[in-house]
Amino acid sequence: MRYAINNWVYNDEPLRDTFARLSRCGYDGVELKGALDLYSAAEVKSLVKEFGLPVPSVLGWNIHLIPGRDLATPDEAERHAALKYGQDCLDFADQVGARVFVVIPAPANRTTPVGNPQGERAWMDAARREWELAVESIRQTARYAAKYGIQLAVEPINRYETYLVTTVEDVLCFNADVNEPNVKINLDCFHMNIDEADPVEAIHKAGKDLIHMHVADSNRAAPGRGHTDFRSIMAALMDVGFSGTMTLEPVPPYPNAGIAIQMQAYLPLRDVFAEESIRYLKEIEASLA
Repeated sequence: MRYAINNWVYNDEPLRDTFARLSRCGYDGVELKGALDLYSAAEVKSLVKEFGLPVPSVLGWNIHLIPGRDLATPDEAERHAALKYGQDCLDFADQVGARVFVVIPAPANRTTPVGNPQGERAWMDAARREWELAVESIRQTARYAAKYGIQLAVEPINRYETYLVTTVEDVLCFNADVNEPNVKINLDCFHMNIDEADPVEAIHKAGKDLIHMHVADSNRAAPGRGHTDFRSIMAALMDVGFSGTMTLEPVPPYPNAGIAIQMQAYLPLRDVFAEESIRYLKEIEASLA
């Protein structure tokens, strides 16, 4: 397995500090959130060379209420801006050597169709329309990514953070509708803990299309601090021949993850969680070899 951490869990920490921490702890790479105003490709490439840590992937920072990030909205101008944002992320990914772009079809923290329709018929009609719009948006993004040889990893996230694609069954149907060869799957252990009846079965269903993983425990902390059965998950990944990157996303124990990663009291956990996570997972991996 290869191991990385996504830098969103470190909020606005200088990128050099992130690379230094992960190099010190024995990671194999750094996943970058698509906050393109925070760093340049030149800066990233310099850090990659200095620390010997590649950037295997970029995460589309599709957050509700950030203008121009909603690939499923019926608002055409907003959707086109989101497409442009995705293209900018892909340009950046290619410049820094990443070959996976993680994306969610509808933004995080929007849990209903636009307008919050009431009643089954209104909801289902709106949801179907947004599904179709998201499919077309991801299709266009995939075709743009193809010129760089980049794969899209579509991620289901839990029902309390989005509504359109929340399970492996959803993402398999969604990707089938997109019907582009470079559109694959990213699964997230934290989200699976909420919406999958059996995370191990979800991994087997994703199969060879599973090219990337996000990893945190059931409480979103470092692996080993919750009740997720990582031994079974790692065994399932080996069963399906997973060859992607295990990207950690551990956050401190606070109800709002976005606030938790900013809190001064929790800053020491950045080093603690990074060290704990890779040691815990590598021990499991070694025991399964």
